Amino acid sequence: MSTSDLLVTPAQRDRAVEILQEMYADGRLDRFEFDTRLELALKSRTRAELNGTFDGLVSRPVPTFAPAAFTRPPLPARQSEGRGMGLVTHWLGFPTFFVGPALVAAGAGKQNPVIRKHAVEALNFQLSAFGLFALLGIVTGVTGGFTGFLFPLVGLVWFVLTGIGGIAALLGSEFRYPFTLRMIH
Repeated sequence: MSTSDLLVTPAQRDRAVEILQEMYADGRLDRFEFDTRLELALKSRTRAELNGTFDGLVSRPVPTFAPAAFTRPPLPARQSEGRGMGLVTHWLGFPTFFVGPALVAAGAGKQNPVIRKHAVEALNFQLSAFGLFALLGIVTGVTGGFTGFLFPLVGLVWFVLTGIGGIAALLGSEFRYPFTLRMIH
C-alpha cells in the first residue's frame, strides 16, 4: 500500500479547504475553479484524491521582500541604573541581616525607585528570615533542642536566596523572594 492510498482525515480536508480559500483570496483561482476544487477536496477519500485538487497550482508565491512578520522585534531595554546598588542591597543581608537593606531603603532608596524596590524586597525577606530564626529558637527551646537540626537547613535556604536576590538585581530582573511576609511597602 502506498501513501497515496491512505485515507484522509477530516482535519486534512479542512486544511486543504483553508489553502484553497487562501489561493482564491490571493486571486490565483477564479470562482468556478475554486468551487470545482473545493468540491473535489470535500469528496476526497484518499491522499491521492486530496492531492489531485491542487494539480497545476503553484503552492505559494515567492515574496520579493522580507515580510514584516519575519523581522525580529527589538529586545526590551532593561534599566541599568541602580542594578549594582541593588546587588549590594541584597548582599548587605549577609553581614548585617536586615539593618543594611533598611539603611539603603532609608538613604539611597529615596533618590532611585529601582534601588528602593530592591531594598524593600531585601528588607522584607531579611525581616521574615529573622522572624523565622527567632520562632525556630523558641520552638527549639520549648522542645528541649529537638528541632535544633532545622537551623542549618533554614540558614542554607536563607544564604542561597540572599545570593540569588543579589544576582537577580544585578541582571535587572523582577525578582521576588518566596516565603516572604511583605510588611514594608
